[in-house]
Amino acid sequence: MNIYRKPSYADSTGDAIPFYHAGRYHLFSLTPPVGTTIYPDRLRTTWSHAISDNLVDWTELETALYPGEGSEPDASGCWTGSVIYGEGQYHAFYTGYNIQNKYQQTICHATSADGVTWVKDQNNPVILPDTRFYEPLDWRDPYVFYNDEDQQYWIIFSARKNSGPVTRRGCVVLYRSKDLVNWTYYGPLYEPSHTNCPECPEMYQIGDHWYLTYSRFSEFVDTIYRVAKSPFGPWRTPKRDGIGGRRFYAAKSMENKEGRRIYFAWAHDRAQQSDQGEWYWGGSFCIPHEITASDDGEIRVKMPQEIINTFDKPLTWQYQNLQGSYTPYGDSSLVIEAVGSMACGFFDVAEPSFMMSCQVRPMDCRDYFGLLLKSDDDASNCLLLNFESGFQRVSLLNLPMGVDPFWEASCQSIFAPKAPGPDGPRVAEKPFIFTSGDIIDLKVVIDRDMVEIFIDEQVAFTYRSYAKPTHEIGLIVQDGKAEFYNIQFNQ
Repeated sequence: MNIYRKPSYADSTGDAIPFYHAGRYHLFSLTPPVGTTIYPDRLRTTWSHAISDNLVDWTELETALYPGEGSEPDASGCWTGSVIYGEGQYHAFYTGYNIQNKYQQTICHATSADGVTWVKDQNNPVILPDTRFYEPLDWRDPYVFYNDEDQQYWIIFSARKNSGPVTRRGCVVLYRSKDLVNWTYYGPLYEPSHTNCPECPEMYQIGDHWYLTYSRFSEFVDTIYRVAKSPFGPWRTPKRDGIGGRRFYAAKSMENKEGRRIYFAWAHDRAQQSDQGEWYWGGSFCIPHEITASDDGEIRVKMPQEIINTFDKPLTWQYQNLQGSYTPYGDSSLVIEAVGSMACGFFDVAEPSFMMSCQVRPMDCRDYFGLLLKSDDDASNCLLLNFESGFQRVSLLNLPMGVDPFWEASCQSIFAPKAPGPDGPRVAEKPFIFTSGDIIDLKVVIDRDMVEIFIDEQVAFTYRSYAKPTHEIGLIVQDGKAEFYNIQFNQ
């Protein structure tokens, strides 16, 4: 396996700024100073830069942008933005952050002749907060692209209106330009009244649909999307929202020459590398997510084939049954059955990093079936990937859940909850339509504390679990029967 998690010299990394040009993938990212963990020191970020020809092997280049000094608009950090090639050169539009200035967050600009060495615009900041309509704080995360329909460059970014319900003022603002220099205000492109700030917005077109994606730290810590027939909206909510689950954060994408769109995001570090520690800003890159769009505009998510191909070393495994009935077929299939009860067991895999892949065929599962991840011997303290036929959903649960104080005091064998903080016990969930006999493809990557799940080339979940488990992965069926076949473990 070969997964690029962060720059080699960094403790952690943050927002990805992907860019594809002339046959090469570029990955800029916000990199905190070494040894920092919390705001504001951790957010005095630089723009790191790495390139790749294949999404797998990354070469680190010189740092693209460093924070300024004194009253310069980016003295406290060069924050998120985007890169575009236009008007004969490379352009980076980014958030300049200076905690001492009147306007702490502003839109800044830099140019490059080769995409490696960058020169900041002497006119920075190029767009200041328009306080007629918007609050002076939260004016950030510019995304620039050329809109063929409008025949202009568009720059969209995160903002907050200066009126309305205080927790619901987040919006996406649009400016337009003919030359990437002179920008004309259009107005709010999207004002959903459901978030503090729609971070890291991005726009693109696939077929007849336009997509607007953004992240919400104040609600579900995820990256979601909206769909429209026009780049001006109206922006509608899809049936199955999101690029990944909770903790696949600040996702941004690039489109390569084949028209494939690849998303990059990061999963948060936790204090003391503990499952009880507070979530930090910044962490490790997730596996890239490739998306496709269905005819009705819904986005489907899968692991890029380039990443799958890196898991090319087969690992041996054995299945240890814990409870209920199981029947092996050959050396790669198991039928797990428990009518009116529960059946489960664990795989014996020696390596701390691997990909497990299989197909699952549920048969008369009245309650649920799924995977046990990072589990103890009793399947009580674990992550549970849970397919529920009644609810037609798939979810990732962080067990054990908390109980009321009376039951905790009066009952035996009540485990202390994991206290996951803002995530709650149901880390992520998505609608997932299936019936008895359907075949569901699963790919799960466990890379020490990273857990990354890809389901049927439709849904993806990401999470982190630091505690050393007794078992990395297992199977479970509650009141039903399921066949798990083509089971493979690869490193």
